[in-house]
Amino acid sequence: WDKVRVEPILKFFVVAVTGYGMATFEGPMLSLKNVNAIAHFTDWIIAHVHVGALGWNGFLTFGILYWLIPKIFNTPLYSKKLATTHFWIGTIGIVLYAISLYWAGFTQALMWKSFTAEGTLQFQFLETVTHIIPMYVTRSIGGILYLIGVFLMVYNIWKTVAAGKLVENEE
Repeated sequence: WDKVRVEPILKFFVVAVTGYGMATFEGPMLSLKNVNAIAHFTDWIIAHVHVGALGWNGFLTFGILYWLIPKIFNTPLYSKKLATTHFWIGTIGIVLYAISLYWAGFTQALMWKSFTAEGTLQFQFLETVTHIIPMYVTRSIGGILYLIGVFLMVYNIWKTVAAGKLVENEE
C-alpha cells in the first residue's frame, strides 16, 4: 500500500471493515452445531469478540480520529508516517492476538474431547491451560503491540492539536 500512497486513514478503514466482515460472518457460523461443538467454552469465542472489538471498533475509531482532529483544529495531521507506523503495529498486534486465541481455542477443544480407552478424560483442565501458555504469551505480545500503536496515535493527535487552532464554527 505504501507504494500506491494510500492515505493512512484509509488503511484503518479497510482493516476496520475487514474485521467487521470477519466477525459478522463468524457469528452465524458459530451457531452451526458442528462449529459450536468445537468453539463453545474455548478461547475461540474470545478471539471472535476481539476481532470485532480491536479490528472493527478500534480501527474505525482510529481512522475517524485521524480524519476528524485535523479538521477540528484546521491543521494537517502532525505525522502521516507515525499514523502509518501505528497502522502496521496495530495490525500485526491484532493478527498475533487473534490467531493465538483461535489456535488456543482449537487446542482446548481437541484436548477436552480426548478420552482414554477406559472412557475418562485424557487431559485435566489444568493440563489444557498449561499447554496453551505459549499462545497466551503470543496474545500478550499482540496486545502490547496494539497498545503501543494507541500511544503513538495519542502522541500524533496531541502534536496535531498543539499545532492547530480550534475551529469553533464552521460554515
